[in-house]
Amino acid sequence: MTVVHAEDLGVRNRLAELGLSVEAIEDALRRAESERNFCTPLDPVSLPGNIFWGRTIRFLRETYIRDGWTSASPSNVPLLVAPSGDFAITASSGSSETGYAALTPATRYPKGNAVMKRVEANRQLLLFGQAEPQPEQQDAGDGIPTWFLLYHHSKTDQGTRLHAELSFPNDTGNRGKISSWYERIILPWIDFEGFAPFVDDADDQGGIDIPIERLS
Repeated sequence: MTVVHAEDLGVRNRLAELGLSVEAIEDALRRAESERNFCTPLDPVSLPGNIFWGRTIRFLRETYIRDGWTSASPSNVPLLVAPSGDFAITASSGSSETGYAALTPATRYPKGNAVMKRVEANRQLLLFGQAEPQPEQQDAGDGIPTWFLLYHHSKTDQGTRLHAELSFPNDTGNRGKISSWYERIILPWIDFEGFAPFVDDADDQGGIDIPIERLS
């Protein structure tokens, strides 16, 4: 069963155990959204998403490197590595279920072999207490457990809403997407009023029909 932290105190305590905070992650996401907002309808459709993904990683690194975290990109997977070197964080767009404690999200797009190896390392850690050594691993950040900062944009009447969660996958899912989670930390959603949605954003009025209430 997935461990889900959704109430404010539980979220803050679990993030603190990892050396993180709601405020710092939210600041990185807000800065990334501001840069995404420079895109216009004349940009390629994929550019807003690429900018948000890349800037989220960059701003998280800028925030936490001063606290002893390090940057690594083994097999071109961009990571923020904890000061202990025991785990890392990466970022990925998520499905429309992202940020809802009662639902199960998946990564929005299929992942490649390098990312899937990291999920397999998570699975082995949970099953056996450690990941199977990889003889070819040379790069910093190789073979350590990886958390995923999932995010999802949706349209609102006033602009854009960003849902996010920090989650620890324990297995790969169907069709190359990651959809099995050992632990999830649900972050407060962020509203960007006046920010024009992009074509790639989901419509917040459709797809999921559930009551929505912020947990505090």
